[in-house]
Amino acid sequence: MSGSLIRLPLLGLVAVFALTGGQISAESPRASGLHSDMEELLRWFPGTYDNHRQVYRQAVDKVEPELRQRHTNHVFSPLRITGIPGRTLYAQQYQHYDPKDLYRQRIYSFEVDEAEQAVRLTIYTPKDPDRLTDAHLDPSKVMDMTADDFILKPGCEVYWKRAAEQFEGYLKKNACSYYSTSFGTRVFLNETLILRPDALILHDRAVDAEGNLIFGSADKGPTVNLKISGE
Repeated sequence: MSGSLIRLPLLGLVAVFALTGGQISAESPRASGLHSDMEELLRWFPGTYDNHRQVYRQAVDKVEPELRQRHTNHVFSPLRITGIPGRTLYAQQYQHYDPKDLYRQRIYSFEVDEAEQAVRLTIYTPKDPDRLTDAHLDPSKVMDMTADDFILKPGCEVYWKRAAEQFEGYLKKNACSYYSTSFGTRVFLNETLILRPDALILHDRAVDAEGNLIFGSADKGPTVNLKISGE
C-alpha cells in the first residue's frame, strides 16, 4: 500500500513532465511582483500634471527669481508605435504657460527588468517631433510611424521601484550623457523621481565632466507637479 502511495504522485509528475516537453516553467514570485508593480505604475501614470501651485506659491512668498521653478505641464497618454516593445505612453510637455512652447515629446516604454529588480522606462526620442504633436488627442497621426522614426540614448533609462505608497524612479549615476550644442560641452544627466497617485515630483541635475551644474532643479529643489486630470 505504501509503495503505491509513493508511486502515484511520481507517475503524475512524469506525465506532466512529458506533456510539457521535459520543461516545467513557473514565473518566479519576484518577477510576478514586478509585473504587478508595473500594472499599478501604469494605472497611476497616465494623465495631466502641472506645477502651477508651486510657481504661484513661490511668487506669493517672493522667492528670489533665480531660485523659482519655471511653469511646466506634462501629459502622459497610452499610445502604440509599431516596433516599440513593452507598454507605451506618449509624453508631451510644455513650459511657461504656453502650450505651443513644447520642450519634450517622447514615447516611454515600460518593461520589467528582473536584473535591476525594477520597472524599466526606456525613452524613445522622435527624429521629427512635429509628427507627434498632440498625438494624445489624435492617435491616427502616428499610424504610419515605426520604431525607425525614433532614436535611443543608451544609459538614459529610468528605473522605477515600489516604495510604500509611491514609486521612486532614478537614472543610473552619470550613465545618461550627451553633447550639448547649446552649452558646448558633454552633459551628464542625473535625476530622481517620485510618482504618487496625485503627483509627479522631479529632481534633475545636469553637470559637466567636472561636476559643475549646467542646468536642472538641483539648486531650486524638486519640481512638484500635481495631477490635475486622469486618463
